[in-house]
Amino acid sequence: MRFRFFKPLHGWRALAGEVGIIVLGVLIALGAQQVAQNIQERAEARDASQAIRGELEGNMARLRSRWAVRACVEKRIYELQSLIDSAGAEGGTIETPNWVGRPQFWTMQMARWQASSQAGRAALLSPDDLALYGSIYSFMANFNAAMSDEQRDWARLRTLEHLRRLTPEVTFQLNTTLQEARYINWRIGVWTIQTNSLADRLHLKSVRNDVPASRSACIPMSTPRDQAVSESNSAYQKEP
Repeated sequence: MRFRFFKPLHGWRALAGEVGIIVLGVLIALGAQQVAQNIQERAEARDASQAIRGELEGNMARLRSRWAVRACVEKRIYELQSLIDSAGAEGGTIETPNWVGRPQFWTMQMARWQASSQAGRAALLSPDDLALYGSIYSFMANFNAAMSDEQRDWARLRTLEHLRRLTPEVTFQLNTTLQEARYINWRIGVWTIQTNSLADRLHLKSVRNDVPASRSACIPMSTPRDQAVSESNSAYQKEP
């Protein structure tokens, strides 16, 4: 039995030319697809970077507002410490403050970073920028947790507005709370300095804080409460 091999209609040379044209066409198509994909990925990376940078610039503006009242917070902690210490010399009696106030809770936004990460767009950023963004957002999470704890401590300290006398047990509890508040204020200050360093490396723009800053911690403790609430410039009509 004899087998006959396939013979191209126009010869092997013509077939090779046709196959070459097909292969070249496929390669051109694949190359064009790759170019289009690269362009799309660069556009997505640019959009993600702009969104993330805008979010961080807003957060840094809030941190500057928090830093602006840091001296007031330190002074209020010193005043409260003196007030609590005075109870020991006066048989537990204290001069009840009209106003204690509190540092403002500045929420650090993280939604754009989380959305970009979950959608995979963050992975399109350069490794150096991605590392810096990850580091600075780690600080943002720390700020949110610390400021939440800070609000809890200052809520306890504001009970002094309703006390006339401190028992040894209450004195101990208030001293413990005050030391926690002092540590958190110090920690927020250290983190702010470290975060500013990262922001400088990212060349973030300095933008204005779009959230009104409260003066709550800067108002003298002798100020009547209604007046203090009015002067605090709080975003809420009545401070808790």
